[in-house]
This record gives sequence, structure tokens and C-alpha cells, in this order.
Amino acid sequence: MCERSLPRNICTTAMAFVTVFGLATPSSAQPAPKNADPPIAFAAPPSAQSANAQIVDVKKKKKSAPTPRPDRSAAAMAAPPATSDNAAARQAQNPLTPLYSIINENDTSPGVGPLRRTQNVLLIEPVIPIRLTPDFNLVTRWITPVVRQPALAPTIGSEFGLGNIQPQFFFTPALQGDGFVWSLGPNFWLPTATDKTLGINKWGGGPTAVALWVEGPLIAGVLASNTWAGSHGSSLTGDRVNQLFVEPFFFYNVSAGWYFCSLPYITADWTVPDHKWTVPVGGGLGRVLPVGDVLVNTRFEAYYNGLLGHALGATNAGNWTARFTLHFILTGAKVPTLF
Repeated sequence: MCERSLPRNICTTAMAFVTVFGLATPSSAQPAPKNADPPIAFAAPPSAQSANAQIVDVKKKKKSAPTPRPDRSAAAMAAPPATSDNAAARQAQNPLTPLYSIINENDTSPGVGPLRRTQNVLLIEPVIPIRLTPDFNLVTRWITPVVRQPALAPTIGSEFGLGNIQPQFFFTPALQGDGFVWSLGPNFWLPTATDKTLGINKWGGGPTAVALWVEGPLIAGVLASNTWAGSHGSSLTGDRVNQLFVEPFFFYNVSAGWYFCSLPYITADWTVPDHKWTVPVGGGLGRVLPVGDVLVNTRFEAYYNGLLGHALGATNAGNWTARFTLHFILTGAKVPTLF
């Protein structure tokens, strides 16, 4: 049709103009409607056909690569990436961080018992998280005490062995970043003590809860629980546990992974007639360092326990406690998920 109505040179020039215009503005092309009539084919001159072939070849070469899909694995979504020293430190300090970790805490207390000897307790605490839903996590902590108990009387020698294992289960929202975080769950008391001077072998448990606030370099909160085990007697006789445990914690991060902290273990033994409360006062200094896929959290603290007198029974604390903690956070380990 073009050759009959117009000179061939004009037709060729027009087709070349259309071709160049289409190549220069590809974003302006709109897909044809599904029900539209098929386009009328015009016979293109050899020069236009060559230009069309070149356009098709350029489009094939410029075909965009597929966009990579975001990593939706549980490990990638477990916690926000550590983009700074403070972010890494907050992962290590938050007790509800859904990452595998192992806490090794050594408490040395001189002046324990009537003979005022030194007690040493190593707490090994594996932390195992599970992603229950996109909005909730379960963080479990298995507190396993390894105790060196000094002689408590001339007729009672020193002992070394395992104390009562205390598993804790924290159901918590999967919050990332700053803000308020809470947790509720049970804790248990297992009869695993290898000697009567190292623990009270009764089955027991109770509720536990955590509330904390994260704001910039600051993490502050409290962990509280009450444990019941046995039905008669007292902790002095080794027959019953009824103990309140309150741990207020405070972390303030400065720079290069360094931070100041205070984590006193406040206890109340409800089975004894007096000296129920132990309220330590003190704090310490720590640092979080990344080593490959592992965050290494170390800190040293010192606490004075004699503010309200000597506590007996299950608490059995000396005047002072020196605490050293070595905490490994496995940021590269994949967290199991149930959804």
C-alpha cells in the first residue's frame, strides 16, 4: 500500500523514523489490549528490515537479569543485622534475642556459711530459640549450675558436683529495633543435685516474666520468677523451695563494643523466718567483640551482698560476689521455625 500511494524514498524515510523513535523511547510503549485487532503489516524496505533485526538483537542483549529474591530464612530474620558496635552489643545483652548462644557465668562468693569459706558456682546456660509464628518466638534457657560448696560445718565437708537444673521458657513477640519488649512463661526446678548440700531434690516450678526497654545505647529491664518445690519443711532442712528471684538489669553501651552494666540477683527465701532478702549492690564493665559469625560477650562485675545481713537457706550468699561472664552468641546458626 505504501509503494502505491507514496514514492519509495519517502516511505523508506518514514519507516526509519518510526523505527528510531521506537528504539529511543521504549518506556513509552504500552502493551496492546488482549481483544485488539491484529496490526496491519507493512512491507518494509531492506534497510528498515536490517534496522529491525538490529533492534531485536539489542533488546536480547539488554535483557535484564532476574532480581534476586530476599532471604526469608529464619536465621536471616531472627534479629536485625549488627550494623554497628552498639547493635552487636544489644544482641548480646538482650535476654530475649532469638539467637543460639551459650552463657558461662562464674560466681565466686567468699564468706559463705558459718565457717566463712569461699563458694564457687559456674552457671552454664544454653539458650535455644524457636520461631513459633512470624510474630512470636520461644526462647528457652537451661540454667545448669556446677557447684563447689565449701565446708558448711566441722562435720560437713566440702562438695563438688551438679546443682538443680532450672529450665526457663520465654514466649515473646518478635520485636526488632527500639521499644518495649515483654515475655511470659514457666520455669522448672529439676531434682538433679548430686549431693544434698548442692541443692534440694524436689520437682517444682513457677512463673517467669521479662519486661525491658531498648532505646539507642540503653537496655534496661527486669526478669522475675518464683519457684516452688516440695511441700513441707524449709530450705534450711533441704526439703522445700519457695523462692522469689528478681534480676533488674541495666546496660549502657559506649563505643568499640564497651559497656557499663548492673545485674544484681535479688532473692527472697519465703521458707525461713528471718533474713529472707538478699539485695546485692554493684555493677561492672564488659565488651562485645565479633569473631567471624560469633559475638563474644565478656564482662566482670562485683556485688556487695551484706546490705540486709547474711541470708541462709537456699540463698546462702557471702558478703561479696565476684562474677565473670563469657557469652558466645552464634549469629550464623539457623534458628528452627514452625511456620
